[in-house]
Formats: sequence, C-alpha cells, structure tokens
Amino acid sequence: MPFGLVFALLAFLTYSVTQPLLRPIAWSVLLTFFVRPFYVFLYERFFRGRWKGVAAAITTVLVIVVIVVPVVIIGLLLVREGINVISALPGVVTKLGEIDLSFVLDRLPPQVAEAVRPYLVDLSYLNDMLLRAARWVATWLASTSRDVMGNVFRLFYQLFALTIVSFYILRDGHLILKYVDDILPLPKNEREAIFERGRAMLSAVLYGVTLTAGIQATLGGLGWWYVGLPSPLLFGGVMFVTAMIPFIGTPMVLLPGALYLFLVGQWSQAIMLAAWSLLVVSTVDNFIRPYFISEGSKVHMLVAFIGGVGGLAAWGFLGLFLGPFIVTLFVFFLDSYRRVWHAMRGA
Repeated sequence: MPFGLVFALLAFLTYSVTQPLLRPIAWSVLLTFFVRPFYVFLYERFFRGRWKGVAAAITTVLVIVVIVVPVVIIGLLLVREGINVISALPGVVTKLGEIDLSFVLDRLPPQVAEAVRPYLVDLSYLNDMLLRAARWVATWLASTSRDVMGNVFRLFYQLFALTIVSFYILRDGHLILKYVDDILPLPKNEREAIFERGRAMLSAVLYGVTLTAGIQATLGGLGWWYVGLPSPLLFGGVMFVTAMIPFIGTPMVLLPGALYLFLVGQWSQAIMLAAWSLLVVSTVDNFIRPYFISEGSKVHMLVAFIGGVGGLAAWGFLGLFLGPFIVTLFVFFLDSYRRVWHAMRGA
C-alpha cells in the first residue's frame, strides 16, 4: 500500500513536469519515425555500424532544417494569407447579394421551382452564413497569429525540446521500446502483435495518409488556381488537412469553390472545378494510398473516423496523426485482453 501511494504521487509529479513537453515529444516521435529509414541508412551503410550519435545528430538536423522550419514558415504565410482573404470577404458577400438566379427557375419543373424559389431569389441567408463564418475564421486567425507572434520564446523553447528529444529517440529508441516490452503484462506473442500493429498504424498515417493528402492538396490547389479563384496556397493548405479526415476530403473545399463560381456566372469554370474535384482529385486516393498502406495496417473506417475527427478536435493538427494511432492501439489492447481472458478461462 505505501509503495502504491508513493508510486501514484511520483507518477502525478512526473506528469506535471512533462506535461508542457507532451506536444514536442509527440511530434518528435512522429518525425523520427518518418525519417528513421534515413538514420538506419546512415548508421548501417554509411558509417558501417559506428558513430551512432553522429548519425542521430545528422538526421535530427535534417528533421529541423528540412521539415520543421519550412512547416513553421508555411504556417505563418497561411495565417497571413488567410487574414487577407477574410478582409476581402465583405466584397464577395456584396457581390453575391447582387446575383439574380431567377433564370434557373425557368429550367426547373413547376413544383421544384416553387420549392426552391425562396432560396434562389433572396440570397440574404447566404450572406448571413458567409458573414458568420467570416467572423469566426477571422477571430480564429487573429488568435492564432497573436499566439504565434506573441510567444516566440515558447516557439523556440518547444523547437529546442523537439530537437533534443528527436536526437535521443533516434539514438536510443530501441532501448525505450525494449523497456516498454519488458513491463507490459502480456504474453510474448501479444506484445509482439501490439508493437507490430503500432508500427503498421504509424506507417499508414505518416506515409499513406500524409503523402496521399499532399498529392490531393497539390492537385486541388492547381485546379483552384487554374479557374482563377483567389489564394490557392491558403486553400491548398486547407485541402491538405481535410484530405486526411475520413469521409471529409478535398471536395469539402473544392465544391463550395465551384458553387461560388456558378453563383457569379462563371459556369464553365464551375463545371470544370467540380469535375476536377470529383473525377481526378478524389479518385487519387483510390490509386495512391494502396501503394503506401499495406492490407495488415487497415482499420475499420469507424475507428479511423473517430480517431481522426476526435483527435483533430482534442489536439488540433497533431490529433490527425495521434488520434487514429491511439484509438487503434486501444482497440487492439481490448482484443489482446479478450484473447488472454478466453485462454485463461479455457485453461
């Protein structure tokens, strides 16, 4: 009993100490897993099994210079461009208020025309929706920009923590996994299955989902730019995020863009963007993702949806990666417990 109390107290104090670093640690785990093949190549092939610390240091510099710093810069540019879009939105709302879509009623059956007449003749409801959305987005962007620019010290502090943690995870990550393997109260075959499932899920999220979303966002941004819509970089970034959310995808951004083009009378561009969204960008997922995600790493779509959307709500962009991973491991732990319990009852 005293040991349990002391252990619980130390666990609580340890959590209190490490809590400010949980996000940098989580990002370190994801990024080091992503670049680990390069580290293995350096250590085993280039340095021939020597100078492990040097290989880890070179790989860590690669993580910071090639991945982290460009992402931070792009994030700041997206925030700035988002503020420009919000400032231009009142003019768009005014333009939409001047649109007369009554000509559409002449091409519809009489019963359908009467049903949709209030929504096509008076677009004030659309203006209200856009203004409410604009206020919310403007508030969020202002808060994000203020947080980023007003906490420069915190940003460098977390970047420093991410660098140190990444180095040691690369160099000594196998020791951490061995320690976790030793303390898991499960049979050896169950422990191996859990580690394999975790590895497969991380591979699926980092290589499959991320690369697929990047390609879709690039194609969607090019289509957005080609039809003349503003801020393709901003909306390409939004498409990158939505492409990673199950059942959401890039059409959540592209189809409203096509609707806007239709409302302002640019019908050919609207049809072109809608066709590009549904026939090209959305179908890329079906051709590219299987090359990166093996059959063994697939999970039920409900689990992926809960993990992705719930993680996004709980932890922001980090949750898109951690959410599916955590929920999948939890479900697999339940399966392991069920198998062990059935084996004990059968014995």
